[in-house]
Amino acid sequence: MIVVLVLAFFLTLGGLVVSALQSSSSAERFVREVYIKQQSYHVLTSVIPYILNALRKEDASVDTLQDPWALPFLVETEKGKLEVVINDEDRFFNLNTVGDGNVQREIFERLLELLKISPGYSERLLAWIGKEPPNFQSELPVKGAPMDSPYELRYLGMSDEDLYGKEEGDVSYPGLLSLVTTYSSGRINVNTAPKYILMALDPRIDGPLADRIIEYRSSKPFKKVDDLVLVEGFTFDILHRIRDLVDVKSTAFRIRATVKSGDVETTLEIVYDRSRNRVLYKRIY
Repeated sequence: MIVVLVLAFFLTLGGLVVSALQSSSSAERFVREVYIKQQSYHVLTSVIPYILNALRKEDASVDTLQDPWALPFLVETEKGKLEVVINDEDRFFNLNTVGDGNVQREIFERLLELLKISPGYSERLLAWIGKEPPNFQSELPVKGAPMDSPYELRYLGMSDEDLYGKEEGDVSYPGLLSLVTTYSSGRINVNTAPKYILMALDPRIDGPLADRIIEYRSSKPFKKVDDLVLVEGFTFDILHRIRDLVDVKSTAFRIRATVKSGDVETTLEIVYDRSRNRVLYKRIY
């Protein structure tokens, strides 16, 4: 019996030692990750001013996907690999413009239709931002103010498939979150807008015409909105309908700068309004 008790004691003691060693190892890893993230954060905060300065020096009259800011930047540093990715927010549809008039609402509803999402969400969106359509009733919460983030679409009852994308048969549909913003000027940059956004602008811009716009701008970016009529199939009538909705330049840019050191990644994400020289959003993770 004594042998059994002694054996049990040593087994328990051994388990405690192993547990202590594991806890110590976990603590060391945690401290190491915190230290690396702190070092990476200093790298990121030091590089951001140079990025913003470069954006300010860019030609602000025209922004295209061939501009230096649109190309991913990757460099090795003593703290790890630094990658910078910049996207303009004006390539997307601004959710807060849905309440500005029938035209913007129609664009949003066409976008929902193209993505196979119920058009009824336009009324929910109007209610959420405090611009309810007449006689609209909903049990969903109401913010009563412009949206601060596209992720507020969750409060409208949208599913993960609506937000992040889905497949129906052989067709893949992007999620709504990949095509909308709350930070842009409200005018869509036709030099950078994705296919679904171009198609949502007017019912006569179908898939083939949107493809031709994208192909044309890849070699000859639009210097002014009127240049759209140079694309085969793009009529003056379409131009007249969308002229006040589009532009060839951007105002807001989302910058994601990431340092990867070993298995630890640290990202600084900001949204910068070049027209006002102002940071609208900042997040570190």
